[in-house]
Amino acid sequence: MKLNLGCGFDKRDGWLNVDNFPECEPDRMLDIEDTPWDLPDNGFEHVLMKHVLEHVGADFESFAAVMRELYRILAPGGLLEIHVPHVRHDTFWSDPTHVRAFTPLTFRMMSKRQNRQWIAARANYTMLAMVMDVDFEVETIVQAYDPAWLAKVQDGSLSREGLREAADRYWNVARELQVSLRAVKPTHG
Repeated sequence: MKLNLGCGFDKRDGWLNVDNFPECEPDRMLDIEDTPWDLPDNGFEHVLMKHVLEHVGADFESFAAVMRELYRILAPGGLLEIHVPHVRHDTFWSDPTHVRAFTPLTFRMMSKRQNRQWIAARANYTMLAMVMDVDFEVETIVQAYDPAWLAKVQDGSLSREGLREAADRYWNVARELQVSLRAVKPTHG
């Protein structure tokens, strides 16, 4: 099964479309912050959260509860696809309902393998996977760029490498992060 969690008006055929706003007419109503969810353990091979996660978990325990629920409902090896606004883009800061920022490092912190490496190296990172008792391996992290900056690449005035460098230095270059995580968990039966 596939779950479109926080679907809004982007309802998808073949997916269970879930949201907390009746105006979206989801297949099912669910308040993401009200945990535990009435969804099956290991029940989903793919969960999509498109511009949802930045709206939930203003306090750490609420955020951790949401991440634990995502981990619980994903099948072993299941894919969690997350799209969030880039922290250095106005789209993140303009919406007062955005309560949490993300960087690629945030998602790497959710890997127990990475946490164990950092512990061995005595690194100074929060071991989120251990603290939250989740285990996600990062498959991909893609930056989607603002159309004004993409136009510079298309007209030849900026290289792709220049675009990536600009995104590391300036605001409003990268518009969003698109992250794919795999649930690392034992298979049963």
